[in-house]
Order: sequence, then C-alpha cells, then structure tokens
Amino acid sequence: MDISAMSMWAALAVGLSGLGVALGEAALARTSLEMMGKSPRLSGTMMIFTVLWIALVETAVIYGLVVAFTIIGSTSSDINMVSAGLVMGLTGFWAGLGEGMLLAKALEAVNRNPENKNQILQYMVLFAALVETSAIYGLVVAMKLIG
Repeated sequence: MDISAMSMWAALAVGLSGLGVALGEAALARTSLEMMGKSPRLSGTMMIFTVLWIALVETAVIYGLVVAFTIIGSTSSDINMVSAGLVMGLTGFWAGLGEGMLLAKALEAVNRNPENKNQILQYMVLFAALVETSAIYGLVVAMKLIG
C-alpha cells in the first residue's frame, strides 16, 4: 500500500476516534458548567470530576493514535489496514461519545443528590469501564489485523 492510502486509513482511525471524544467531552463540559451554575457550592467538586473524567474519555483517541502510527509503519495487506482504521475509528468514536454522555449524566446525578455521591461514583466507574471495553476491543482487533 502506498503512503497516501496508509495515511488515509491512519487518519480515519484517529479522526473518527477524535470526533467521538470531542463530542463526548463537549457534552461533559457543558453539563459540568450547567451544574456549577445551578449549584455554586458544588463547583469545586464538579470541576475536579470534570477534569478527571475528560482524561478518561480521552483514552479512546489515544487508542486511535496508537493504531494510526502502527498503520503508517506497517507492511500489512491493504485490506487489513483498511479494516484496522475502520474498526478503531468506529469503536473509538462511539466509546468517546458514550463515555462523555454517561459521565455528564453522572454529574447531574451528583448535583441532584450530593449525599449519594459515593454510590453514584461507584456505579459510574463500573458503567464507564463497560463502555471503555468497546474501544479496547477495537484496539485489540485493529492491532491483530495490522499484525
């Protein structure tokens, strides 16, 4: 495969992942700002959660970046690189978007019931891990396809 085709599939892996992550992070940040406006007493807690959770959502695009660099340096077959770019791009997109939406709802739940913060956060960690597994599966399949 020539370098321009490899670049296209590498760009797809990181581009789609990045788009999903950006949309997920935007949903999370928007909700965080809304909650800070509604409950100024919780703004410190909301800010800490938001920064930590944005880092969590960011992992999907990091997987896309790893796959993109691996595609660029690969001598694998054309169809394998196409498939690797697609699988990582699509799983990264939906995982990033899904995690952002999930974490935004967790912020709303903490804002409604601050006394149940610990229980909400326990469930949120479990649910975020479940959403994250789809991006991890995409990463594993993409790396296997590349060789």
